[in-house]
Amino acid sequence: MFTFVNLGVVVFSIVFVGVVSKFLSRTSLIHSLKKVWRLLQEKCYVYQFYKVPKFNENMQENQLYRKVSTYLNSLPSVEDSDFANLFAGTKPTEIHLVLDENQIVTDKFLGARVFWRSENGERDGDKSLVLKIRKNDKRRVLVQYLQHIHQTFDEIEQKLKEVRLFVNVDDGTERNGRWRSTSFTHPATMETMVMDADLKTKIKSDLENFLKSRQYYHRLGRVWKRSYLLYGPAGTGKSTFIAAMAKFLSYDVYEINLHKVRNDADLKYLLLQTTKKSLLVIEDLDRHLEDKSTALSLSGVLNFMDGIFSCCGEERVMVFTMNSKENVGASILRPGRIDVHINFPLCDFTAFKNLANSHLGLKEHKLFPQVEEIFQTGATLSQAEIGEIMISNRGSPSRALKTVITALQGNLASRVGKRLSGSGSGRTQDELDQEPVKDGQNGIHPMKDIKNFYGLLRARSSRKASMDKFEIDPSDRENSIHAHDT
Repeated sequence: MFTFVNLGVVVFSIVFVGVVSKFLSRTSLIHSLKKVWRLLQEKCYVYQFYKVPKFNENMQENQLYRKVSTYLNSLPSVEDSDFANLFAGTKPTEIHLVLDENQIVTDKFLGARVFWRSENGERDGDKSLVLKIRKNDKRRVLVQYLQHIHQTFDEIEQKLKEVRLFVNVDDGTERNGRWRSTSFTHPATMETMVMDADLKTKIKSDLENFLKSRQYYHRLGRVWKRSYLLYGPAGTGKSTFIAAMAKFLSYDVYEINLHKVRNDADLKYLLLQTTKKSLLVIEDLDRHLEDKSTALSLSGVLNFMDGIFSCCGEERVMVFTMNSKENVGASILRPGRIDVHINFPLCDFTAFKNLANSHLGLKEHKLFPQVEEIFQTGATLSQAEIGEIMISNRGSPSRALKTVITALQGNLASRVGKRLSGSGSGRTQDELDQEPVKDGQNGIHPMKDIKNFYGLLRARSSRKASMDKFEIDPSDRENSIHAHDT
């Protein structure tokens, strides 16, 4: 019996040692061997080391340390390090991985493999990041690799930075500058914008190309900036689109109130105080150009758009809005001052369906054909007007659609009435309004006259639909953006 017990203990011991050895061979043993191999390589001077301390000799923060640290913490290999710190981000569901001290992160660049280690000084305890790179790769990739870190850091900072809205003030205080800012928390994005999908895609592509075109612009000898004109009636989404552009680019917004600009020189001074990666906005430019009492001259506005002072900063986008550009001179609209023209028309049936989908969750409804028919007669409302009706009646989609139909009918009746009053019949609008209603009709104007204008408005609306929605170059019907790229 004793013999069998001893035999069982021996077998158990052998199995236990085998399992433990197998486990160690896959974990700590391999890890130890790798560590020894790295030490041997370092002793053989295969690698060159570069140290990036957190502080300089004057105890000022080393900006390179901050850039390298941000870059390393963005690498997927941080997840593979033996130890990493978890920190909450600015958003409730956002979590950041941060490299812990004495941990190693690997990175690859142009075929070279480099290693970074975070460490604390043994004597002073100062933090530093140590770069280890093969001597054979040092001359080939080191400079380009450091430039890559700078560029990646700028991109990360741009994505994470808080977008701010700046407005110019006229308080006579020059010491603190003429701009005041606040956090720009507008919720609009390119995804929430209700507009033609193809047009939206082309605009996003144009903005993305601009962000990547620094060397291209410099090769052409041009300043790295781009200008857009948004024109259309009030309430069609121009200001909301500017907010979406700012969020898409992660650019600060500088909204220039021309009424608070003292003279042409003051406008140049404001321009000099703006920063790169910013969106410069002037709204209702057509009204300011028509205002003869303004302190600004036309020459001052033109110089702001593309004069020598507009070249004092790069990576900027200028945005101008107008209700209409019909009475605006060609000197304002010429290529070089305005690169891209984007028309924001009143709501049509396609835009209405997008609004119904986003505001009411409706993709189809039995009242849609009736709404489409009213739009075809020439009835128009702005997106803001229709959107407000839907918001007010969001609890009952059917009631919201009926209210929209009533509003469109009222708009149609008003437009027909205006046409009748100027049709040369000799009757005033008041006389038409006082004409008795016949056959149980309950319209504001005679039904016969409305029917006579129905076909005219419908035909005219159909002919203008493709031209009025977006400004299209007749020689290139595939482009929805009328862009001047010189």
